Amino acid sequence: MGFATIEELLREVAPGTTFRDALDRIVEQGHGGLIVISELEEVEEIITSGFKLDARLTAQRLSELSKMDGAIVVGSNLAKITYANAHLAPDPTIESLETGTRHKAAEQTAKQLKLPVIAISERRNRITAYFEEERYILREIATIMSKVNQALLIMEQYRGNYDDDLQELTALELDGNVLPYHVVNPITTIGQMLTLKKEINRMFLELGEEKTLPSRQLGNMISGIEEDLEFIIKDFRRDPEGDVDKLMKEIIDLCSETPPSTKKLMALLGYEEENLDEFLQSRGYRVLHKIPRLPHVVIARIVDKFGALENILQARQDDLQDVKGVAETRSNTIKAGLQRLENRITIMEDLES
Repeated sequence: MGFATIEELLREVAPGTTFRDALDRIVEQGHGGLIVISELEEVEEIITSGFKLDARLTAQRLSELSKMDGAIVVGSNLAKITYANAHLAPDPTIESLETGTRHKAAEQTAKQLKLPVIAISERRNRITAYFEEERYILREIATIMSKVNQALLIMEQYRGNYDDDLQELTALELDGNVLPYHVVNPITTIGQMLTLKKEINRMFLELGEEKTLPSRQLGNMISGIEEDLEFIIKDFRRDPEGDVDKLMKEIIDLCSETPPSTKKLMALLGYEEENLDEFLQSRGYRVLHKIPRLPHVVIARIVDKFGALENILQARQDDLQDVKGVAETRSNTIKAGLQRLENRITIMEDLES
C-alpha cells in the first residue's frame, strides 16, 4: 500500500483500527515502542541486529513485541509483522530536534528512508508519527473532539458573517451599488472557512469512527461556499476569460493565513489600485443561480447576451426568449424569480431597520 502523505498515515492509525488498538495497548502497559511501517527490504539497510518474523499483525502481538528494546517493522499494508527487536542505525548526521534516543532514531529513519515511523514515549505516554520531514503527535479522542468542537464554533461564526455579507452583496448587486470591499468581504470569509475546513478534516483523520456527527455539522456549515466563490469570481473579475479554478486557488491561498487587503484581493481579480473607489457591475451568474431549475448552460448564455445583471433585470421577456433554451415558460420563471429575490431582500432590509 505505502503512504504518500502523513494524512494517509493518520487515517490508518485512527481509533477503531487494529493498528491503533495496538498502539493504545502499548501506552496503557507503560511501555515505549518504535515501529517502522515499511517493506522489510526498504529498511534492512539500517538494521544491525534483531530477528525476522512472518506473523499476522494483531494488537496483542504488536504490544507484546514492544516489550523488547528494539524496533518493530510492520508491512506497509499494516497486515504483517516482519521484524522484531531491530536495532536501527540511521545516518547520525541527519538533523533531529529530538533528545530521546528512541524518538531521535525514529525521526532520522523517517527522513533518511522517506518512510512512516511511529515512536511511543514510555515516560510521557505519547504517540508521535514521523513521515519524511513531518512530525505529528497523536492525541486522545477527548482532546481531539474538544478541539474539533472549538473549531466548529469558529466555523459557525464565520458562516454567520458570511451569510450577512452575501445578503448585503446580493442587495447591492440588484441596486447596482457594489463597491470592491463588498466583494472582498465574502471572498475573505470563504478563504478563512476553507482554511479552517482543512484543519478540521485533519483532526477528523484522528477521530476515525467518531467523526460522523461533527463531519455532518461541518458539511452543513460550508455547504455551497465553493460554488459561491466561483460565481463571485465570474461576476466581478475584470477579464471575463481565464482559468477560474486557478484564480480560486490563488484567492484561497491568499486568504489562508491573515485576511488580505482589499487591494491585494482585487488585484487578483484584475483591478488596479485606482479602481478601488469605483462601482462594480455584476454579470449576474450568482443571482441567476438562485432561480430554481435554471441550467448552468442557459445562465451562461443569458450572461453572454446581456453582459451585466442590470441589463438582465431590465430585459423584457421577449428579449430573454431570444436566448437559446429560454422559451416563454422559462422567461416567466426568470422574471418572477428575480422579482421574488428583490422582494425578499426588501423585506429583510425592512425587518433589520
